[in-house]
Amino acid sequence: MEFNYLKEIRNIYENNSSLLEIIFILGNTSCDLDSALSAYMLSISENLKCGIIILSKEGKPLINENVSKIYLPVLNIKRGTLHYRIDIKYIFDKFNIDQNDFWYISDSIFDQNNLFKYKNYENKDIKTSLILVDHTILTKDQQYLADYVIDIHDHHLLTNLPGLYKNLKRMNIKYPTGSCSTLILNDFLCIKKKENFPTEILPPLLAMSAILVDTEKFKENLYGIRWVDLDKKIYKYLKKIIKKNKDDIKIKEYYKLIKDIKHDEEKNLELGVEPLLSKDQKTFDWGQKKAIWSSFPVSFYKIKNKFGVEEINNNFMKYYQGKSEEEIKNSFYITNSSIDKNKKLFTIFNPIKLPFTKEEIEKEIKKYNEKEEFNVEIETSKGEMCNIILPGTYSRKIFEPILKGFFSNIK
Repeated sequence: MEFNYLKEIRNIYENNSSLLEIIFILGNTSCDLDSALSAYMLSISENLKCGIIILSKEGKPLINENVSKIYLPVLNIKRGTLHYRIDIKYIFDKFNIDQNDFWYISDSIFDQNNLFKYKNYENKDIKTSLILVDHTILTKDQQYLADYVIDIHDHHLLTNLPGLYKNLKRMNIKYPTGSCSTLILNDFLCIKKKENFPTEILPPLLAMSAILVDTEKFKENLYGIRWVDLDKKIYKYLKKIIKKNKDDIKIKEYYKLIKDIKHDEEKNLELGVEPLLSKDQKTFDWGQKKAIWSSFPVSFYKIKNKFGVEEINNNFMKYYQGKSEEEIKNSFYITNSSIDKNKKLFTIFNPIKLPFTKEEIEKEIKKYNEKEEFNVEIETSKGEMCNIILPGTYSRKIFEPILKGFFSNIK
């Protein structure tokens, strides 16, 4: 009988009378492949540590139901919307991971007015904690969870954290590591003997999926930008297991398949503007300035041609509803997408006016991009939008700290 990890731990969560402590592992609000897999893999790692999962001498996973503590992976999106992320759905289906078995931030257990009230444990005091993966800062509407945060695993530039999490005990942050999955797997291999990697719970190909995508399969010109030696080390280790087990899998073909599915123009455009905006969306706090940032898997130009500028702007405007004029002036909707293999388009929108000139942002970009060509244009349509074309090496992870510094200094 095939071992179903998520169903096994959900059964413990719902039916184990000896349970005294629950630790939820929360990914980021974009719920991209790296975030989802990092939460999933860290829960496996921690459940191995605390003895919920036991490996036999042959490497077969067994469940120990007589436990007092459990780690549970949470996808930081509304339940029922994971299918917007067509690459993740493909991978989960391929490895028989049922998306319904995850915990979601929209589940009632995370409702602020009903927080951590466990219906199956009404007469017990269940200690509850939170681990953040692939992000360090909770969004404004999730700040009520701050006092539960005890641990952080992230690969982004460290934001100033003092005072945010009074119960924080540990931070595992390495920048500019290409993938948060790398950090999780690096700890994972320190926990288990390398010759006993739990392939029946975590197939190596599944484990390396986000690393392949985030590093673009280790493109040489992205070294030090999108990947570092640690990413390559973990990848090579997983590759050895695949080869040793004689799995009939070609990693190069698998990577191309994921990439093609993620960027499938027809399937993405079928989703509509709102899912395209929400499925890989993050929010950033830049002092008085705020940013909502969506990464598109297809070109912004293609989306504009399909739906029109008015439809896109109308969807941008939903994020300004209920805000004061001052809040609107200081809130910016940003997108990024590829134009071709060598160019990325970043857009910055405000429904009233952008607080900078073309010359000012060009000067800022030149500080970081002296050699390669780039282009900046500002257009007016129901507000103002700045279009910035940058080299293909740029990503949200790289450009966000630059914009943060720029916007933070705007008075």
